[in-house]
Amino acid sequence: MAAAAGVQPRFYRPPYGVLSAGALAAARRLGLTPVLWTCWGREWTRGATPRSVWATLGGNLTGGATVLLHDSDCTSPPGSAAAALGALPLLLEECAVRRLVAGPVGEHGLDA
Repeated sequence: MAAAAGVQPRFYRPPYGVLSAGALAAARRLGLTPVLWTCWGREWTRGATPRSVWATLGGNLTGGATVLLHDSDCTSPPGSAAAALGALPLLLEECAVRRLVAGPVGEHGLDA
């Protein structure tokens, strides 16, 4: 895993948020800590725009939140990833207004 990612992964976000017994056992065996999200942009819905993604995220944005956005259109309507990317400036601007610091999950202070 480290060779592909450039760093040793510490966390596991299960697809669709489904933590099955098998997935939990595999994560444990690999030394990964499962992590879910606090809010998501729902950019994978048909017709999503940067504004709709931001509107979905904004109401649940709090300190320590984990935001889920996808960077690919491979299993969602074309333009989904662009809607997520377009929402990032809005998200970061709001984080600044609320005095929240954006960063990777590894900086959340989770014990892995």
